[in-house]
Amino acid sequence: MMLHLVLFPLMFTYMVVGLTPDEYFRQKIEIITETRDSLSEPVDAAVPFLDQYEAIWNSAKTLSLIGMDAIGSRNSDDVTKILKDLPERITTEYQALVENVRKCEESNTKEALKEATNNLAVYCISVINISRDVRVKPNDANSWRLMHDHAKTISEVANSIRQVLIQSGSGIQACIETIGTIARITENLETMQMLARDGTLESTGDPFPNHREDMSGAAKRLIGAARLLVNGAISSNQEQVKDAAMTAEKTISDLANAVKSGVISLSIDDVGTRSLLLNGGTDVAKALSNSLEFTMDAFMKFPNDASWDKLYSSVKELVIIVRSFLETVESV
Repeated sequence: MMLHLVLFPLMFTYMVVGLTPDEYFRQKIEIITETRDSLSEPVDAAVPFLDQYEAIWNSAKTLSLIGMDAIGSRNSDDVTKILKDLPERITTEYQALVENVRKCEESNTKEALKEATNNLAVYCISVINISRDVRVKPNDANSWRLMHDHAKTISEVANSIRQVLIQSGSGIQACIETIGTIARITENLETMQMLARDGTLESTGDPFPNHREDMSGAAKRLIGAARLLVNGAISSNQEQVKDAAMTAEKTISDLANAVKSGVISLSIDDVGTRSLLLNGGTDVAKALSNSLEFTMDAFMKFPNDASWDKLYSSVKELVIIVRSFLETVESV
């Protein structure tokens, strides 16, 4: 009875697509093989890895779920439908995964993704072949065991692709969050600048020297944080980039707070000095944001990529701006 239930929709599928059973399975396997072989073929316009992050994640997640469906299909009430749809689902999602990986710009991350995606094809093909055996011989324990083992491997390899993404994303995510913090800091400093020009920014009357060392110390620490960002990018070390970005976020926050405290310690009438300090703090923050942007661009890229020159230039510019800010602070 079970054999009849499995075979009827199977034959109906072939009739709809106009293929014999052998042709149907051969077609799916050929598509996966050809798709896998296209992994190294260039695309018209490659995009940064981050632009493809979500699409690759979703494809890998779907393939992992397909593998889990195949594992549990024997005991499912929907076993007939799961087995009928399995070859098409695997083929379609594997094509999407390969296309998304191919679109990435060349990088170490892309190489890792290509390797895992290439390996995945072997098990996708195996499960498609085994799914036919299981449909034809639904009570064959050996076929179901092979189905379980190879479908499990599909899930494991798909999850390893997501692990590559995770490992390649923590530092980048920290950079994105720090850039967001800097945007809020610069907006706040620019608002204070406007108030200072209008003569409506209060004065605490505190001695300015109480805040000078806080400003100078934070500015100098930013140079160290920027160097850590570069070192993390060079070594393709996500954790190092993450730590450097978090350090930069705390340090630029400290600097901004020190600048604000120093500015409001000055007289309301000292508009020029207040503006110099606020402008200097804003310039430092924006230069740091640029360095973070270029860190993300260069991360996981090959050494000869043009993005590295932009990163190095942005850090040099940050150092110049910090030194100018330090001179301003010392002159007050």
